[in-house]
Amino acid sequence: MIDEQLAALNITLSLQLADYWHEIDTNSGRNAGSYYTEDAVFQGQYASYEGRAKIQEFYSWREQQGPRLSVHSFTNFRAWLTGDGVAESTCFLMLYAANGERILPTHAPITISLATDRYRLVEGRWLCTFRRFEHWFEGGTPITNPKL
Repeated sequence: MIDEQLAALNITLSLQLADYWHEIDTNSGRNAGSYYTEDAVFQGQYASYEGRAKIQEFYSWREQQGPRLSVHSFTNFRAWLTGDGVAESTCFLMLYAANGERILPTHAPITISLATDRYRLVEGRWLCTFRRFEHWFEGGTPITNPKL
């Protein structure tokens, strides 16, 4: 028996996550901040950003570094409610990326990570409050982060 509320949550959050990664891959994350709460935390393997403004600042910094192609592909998405108006999800994120413009030679993903997200329902929209990546595999192409 399928739990209709849980199925609807999974559809909603997975489609929103697909929209988010599409924003990052095709628009350099110019609107990435709109997917997060003001107090959101973004924990990467090598750098973390606290607050919507800092998360958006990262994507603005990344765009200023010059052309970079990326494809963020996820699989095994699962979401569940953790309380009234709060939810959590996990998926495996495969990041294909390299500096330059298309068409670039293909290669294995530069990372495969377990991604954990937490969400809060804000005015009818699920916003991310917490995103963490735990790398399980890393390739030879470095991920990008500002030098702190």
